[in-house]
Amino acid sequence: MPTHALRLRRRRWPRAPRWSLALFATLELCGAYPARATESCSASRPWAELGTTGANFVQPLPLSLTALAIATPFGFAPTGLDQRLRVVAQHDLPGRPDLEPVSVWTPYVLAGGLTIGYAVSEVLDSCSGKRLISPVIQAGVLTYVGVGALKLAAGRRWPNGGANPSAPDRLQHPEGAHDFRPFQRGFAGWPSGHTALLVAGASAFRAANPALGWTAWLGYPLALGVAGGMWLGDHHYASDIVSGALLGEAVGGSVGKSFSRALNVPGEVSLVPIGQTGFAVQWLGPW
Repeated sequence: MPTHALRLRRRRWPRAPRWSLALFATLELCGAYPARATESCSASRPWAELGTTGANFVQPLPLSLTALAIATPFGFAPTGLDQRLRVVAQHDLPGRPDLEPVSVWTPYVLAGGLTIGYAVSEVLDSCSGKRLISPVIQAGVLTYVGVGALKLAAGRRWPNGGANPSAPDRLQHPEGAHDFRPFQRGFAGWPSGHTALLVAGASAFRAANPALGWTAWLGYPLALGVAGGMWLGDHHYASDIVSGALLGEAVGGSVGKSFSRALNVPGEVSLVPIGQTGFAVQWLGPW
């Protein structure tokens, strides 16, 4: 706990008894400061700030991103753009079904790591650890629920649609790109949950940590890699991925913005007598 002191000289001050200095320090450390630290930690749990997140989400930018996400398949599928981009990935680029497992397993590995990290932060009572992890967890849970509901509602066919991925004519069925059966396919293809979760986590971390500068954006390259794996691996049509990214940005940005104020370092200013020479102005806060 750093203490920054500004010493101002004053003459003819009586010397303060040692017991009064000890009592002052005890009250300062055991009273006001722990109360503020506890308040700060309680506001940094994954379920905190849900009301603020909802208020942030109904702002123009998140609502616009959500509307654009819903509109994307209506532009990509009927025009044949989804099918053309699929052919580009599988024929012109080195894509193939189930190209690699890394992009598939990344969200699950990260979810496990975040859960363990938060549990360790709780055990150690680390406010800073919880402040970093909680926005990402909340964004992930909210995105998972929202994307799951949209998957159920849209019922979009997966690119291969259960057919043989090695069939020589698998790219010759453009009708599959606009095959939607609402509430009939369970958790179907649109939107891409992998992309949405990774972008939501990246966006929440960025918005919750503006003081980190460019390092707060490091989650986006990872999200881009997963999105590319979904496309090149023939797991999703392009519009599934674009919609997932837009939804993830809308939810994650709303969550991160609501947690950003919880990241502010609380502090308290007080005056401490220093013998007969004057007093010190000190600022106390957790680091």
